[in-house]
Amino acid sequence: MIGAGTFINPLIKVITTVAILAAVYFFIVKPALDTTENITDSVNDSISQSFNGFDELSPQFQQQIKQAEKLSHNAQTASSQQIQSANKLLNCIQNANNDVATIQACNNKFSP
Repeated sequence: MIGAGTFINPLIKVITTVAILAAVYFFIVKPALDTTENITDSVNDSISQSFNGFDELSPQFQQQIKQAEKLSHNAQTASSQQIQSANKLLNCIQNANNDVATIQACNNKFSP
């Protein structure tokens, strides 16, 4: 039996299946893909902006590091000078042999 029923029924089934798949694509898959693409673009923009900001701040960080190193060096130099001055005062007092006038002279000479 060859007739309209043998051709139309399978054709309607195929068209219905294609229509359902198209509806699923347009109402579920495509919005999910678009949302994912928007989120990815937003994240990429945020990451790019953060790296751009870092590049602009990097010279400032380097300058601050140099200033901190300079301050540290100056503090070490001042500290060693204070230690040397204290050692000179201590040696002078030890060589004074309990002479008050000599100890006073040491204090006047080596005190800051």
